[in-house]
Amino acid sequence: EARASPLLGGEMAAGQPSVDMTVAAQMEKLSFTASCHQAWESAAHSMSDPLIQQQALEGATLRAAAAFVAYPLDVLKTQVQAGHPRYCNLRAAPRIVLDYKLAIFRGYPGVGANSFLMGALMFGGYRFFDNFWRLQGVPDYWRPAVAGASIGGICGLAATPLEQVKTVMALQETWLRDGRISARVFNSVPHGTLAGSWRLKFYAASPLMCRTALFDSQLFFYNSRLREYLAREGHNFSEGTRVFLGTFGFMLAGLVGATINYPFDLIKGKMMAKAYFASTGQEAGLSTVKTFATVARENGVIGLFRGLPTRSALHAMVWCVVGVGREACERSGIRDSAKARSAAKGHSKQLSA
Repeated sequence: EARASPLLGGEMAAGQPSVDMTVAAQMEKLSFTASCHQAWESAAHSMSDPLIQQQALEGATLRAAAAFVAYPLDVLKTQVQAGHPRYCNLRAAPRIVLDYKLAIFRGYPGVGANSFLMGALMFGGYRFFDNFWRLQGVPDYWRPAVAGASIGGICGLAATPLEQVKTVMALQETWLRDGRISARVFNSVPHGTLAGSWRLKFYAASPLMCRTALFDSQLFFYNSRLREYLAREGHNFSEGTRVFLGTFGFMLAGLVGATINYPFDLIKGKMMAKAYFASTGQEAGLSTVKTFATVARENGVIGLFRGLPTRSALHAMVWCVVGVGREACERSGIRDSAKARSAAKGHSKQLSA
């Protein structure tokens, strides 16, 4: 059975059993290069579909909008992970908003750009890896998880520089108040992107790649199962119930994924909080393994989940906005023109992923 991307309301398309048999027969013969080439061609064909392009734009835009809505919580999460005594838990959210005022959004352009680019990259990247791992014989049931982890790791690496700039800009206001620096490190996101050293910008790439790969693996897998369930049992529910299950299930998948991968997010946060001082030689450097060991030694395993409520609230808000926005796009008629152009090109009958 051919399936669409489990994220952001991909359209279901009818598959041809003979295609799967042909692929199975050719798997043994395809080299790595040939598999990549065939997966690329298939993904490029998918992305030429006007409906897929429309959904990619929607997904990227919704992720950027959700990141803006939740950005104060993102700044608070950064402070919690850095161990600031004043901003130490979720209850400090009103305090940090009052203290920072509009300056709390200084680093948002980096997060917004990352969210938009990663949302767009995820669409084409997922299709490439879904096709690639299909050619390698990965079963349909597990392929969303494997493909999600593959593109998630790449997205994590690509997102590291802007994430690091955002972290510095989120923390430098308190560094100024505490006297750790005499002037802001970065005046803006473009300034940080251009002026920051390569060592600074990729200092915490390893835990971020692990975090993103683990998160996207779960998110694609959970939502694939959710869409299969709704496709199979959806006729038993009212329209409102289907919308609720789709939106709430999407949010729940994000919360579960964010909980399981939180230790990597914590380590990423701690390393990025130290990155500026380590990269300039003012403090000793940290590694992913060393940071894990230090946190576990000082606070036990439970210490690896310090700040989880703040991140859970952040992700609940983000994925609720994305989930509601996705359903609104489907039901408001925004996609009608793209659907018509897709059908005119025959994509609705040809796409297999």
